[in-house]
Amino acid sequence: MRNAARGFTLFEMVVVLAIFVLLAGGIYATVNAAVRATATLTEENLQIQRLNAFVSLMRRTFHNLPANARFAGGVRAEGGDGFPEITLRDAPGVFAWGLGGPSAGTALLTARPRLGGGRELSLMLLPGSLGEMERRDGLERGAWMRLLPDLREVKWRFYNLEQQEWVEQWLEGERPPLVELNLQLLGEEVPRQFIFWLPPVKEVALNEAGLEAQGPPPELEVELP
Repeated sequence: MRNAARGFTLFEMVVVLAIFVLLAGGIYATVNAAVRATATLTEENLQIQRLNAFVSLMRRTFHNLPANARFAGGVRAEGGDGFPEITLRDAPGVFAWGLGGPSAGTALLTARPRLGGGRELSLMLLPGSLGEMERRDGLERGAWMRLLPDLREVKWRFYNLEQQEWVEQWLEGERPPLVELNLQLLGEEVPRQFIFWLPPVKEVALNEAGLEAQGPPPELEVELP
């Protein structure tokens, strides 16, 4: 008696394909979730690294400001919007890496609007010889360097030693002893606070100080023949 060879029925093939599709879908979903979690974690780590590098840069910059550098800060109003900003003038070497050497002009550190919402701290260097109209044109058409993107809010404050309180606007003149930066990263609910110390600078009248230190000129003794 001859045994007939038995193959798979159509129903069995459909069941096998359905099981394969379910397994493939589960594997894809697991791998996709792992890839997304890795990308999110990588982006968060990169954001923290950028923040730490920016804070270190600001500490070095404020600590090493030249004695004749002029400092100002606050919120610059333009086009119905406010731009938190720090202005450094006559500070050679400040933020000059890769930009053609030291600059004795104006360095602007501005929290500009970000595409999609939020803010980004950007830097622009302007020559010191620009007039007011040329400066405005440079602000509108100049190239900004992004230092810290992906921010929700940015706020600067300055400690007034005479009033013993923090103020939100600082005019050019005697530099503040402390500068506070409050910022909030996108995706975070709690803002971060950083305080920077600026070395005090006192103007000294060199001529008067030199005369007082040296005293009256010595009398010359001349022997007559």
